[in-house]
Amino acid sequence: MVVDITPGSMVRITVKKTPPSEAAAKTLSRVFAKDPANRKARSHRKQLLKSAMVRTRRGGRIWMVRSKAPRLFQPVQGDTCNVRATCDVIKDLGSVERLLDIAPAT
Repeated sequence: MVVDITPGSMVRITVKKTPPSEAAAKTLSRVFAKDPANRKARSHRKQLLKSAMVRTRRGGRIWMVRSKAPRLFQPVQGDTCNVRATCDVIKDLGSVERLLDIAPAT
């Protein structure tokens, strides 16, 4: 099914099964974060991470301690999103295709 997707088209993704592994959950989280409706949450998280960066002096240079970004989207069964099918999205969808229903967005 992923082979039929043309790059640049919009696709509707529906989770039909909750991800069984951490790797599949991370992949789905990455794909769901690319939904245009989720951009505001992504930019807000980016601002929070930037402001929480700890700056210390080490060896006469500024050392930035960056915290890990929390996963914003944890898709479960029944969640949907619309994303543009770029090459990286198509590759990610191929790895978790068994968990998803993929259709052209209307």
